[in-house]
Amino acid sequence: MKKLLLFVIGIVTTGQIIAQDLSPDEIVSRHLKATGQDKFMDMETMKMTGKMTQQGLDMQVTQYQKKPEKVRQDIEVQGMTVTMVVDGETGWVLNPMMGSTDPQDLNAESIKALEKEGNNDPTATWDNPFVTWKEDGTKIEMAGREDINGSPAYNLKFTFKEGYTINYIIDAAGFVLLKTKSIQNVQGQTYDREIRYSDYRDINGILFPGKLEMLVNGQIGQVFTIDKCEFNIPVDDSIFKKPVKK
Repeated sequence: MKKLLLFVIGIVTTGQIIAQDLSPDEIVSRHLKATGQDKFMDMETMKMTGKMTQQGLDMQVTQYQKKPEKVRQDIEVQGMTVTMVVDGETGWVLNPMMGSTDPQDLNAESIKALEKEGNNDPTATWDNPFVTWKEDGTKIEMAGREDINGSPAYNLKFTFKEGYTINYIIDAAGFVLLKTKSIQNVQGQTYDREIRYSDYRDINGILFPGKLEMLVNGQIGQVFTIDKCEFNIPVDDSIFKKPVKK
């Protein structure tokens, strides 16, 4: 029993040493390799379908992406479909739940907020901060270590050129992303934001989390479960075009 205890202590201690030994560059490199980002970056299109749960309400979500910067998201809720499209620096939203049957343009502030949101959740974007951080002028530094369910993890702090920061928690063994942490300012109020990733699955050599939990001030607000993810399927440009007002 004593030998077994020493063996377990040795494993835990070794894990902690590994978590301290790697540089931020090495952690990023291993994360990209472990998750198959080289394969993901070669993909031209992607379609994800899943379910989002918020305050007991289930919503079906379908998202299309096409290089270089086209994204369309359809959310079906209470018999209506909310559509949002972003193409580079322009975008539009159609939200019948707000009583509108005409698409509305997204302003520059909204587009910037969506870009920041993409950095908060880098698991399904070609503009991945782990890939583009050097060319984007992002600063990366170690922010210590965390214990996630008894396993060591790296805490990497990214400081973006716009001035905001996001902490990415990377598993020290498998090098997958376990969570992101950031501070959000909404209408003068400050909130702690966290996204947790789990249920990783291999799709054509690319690791994707099958479940995302979004927390605000420690409370779960949304849960997104991915049912299916497809790559390099035909995606017509017409689905990103803003409909003509009725």
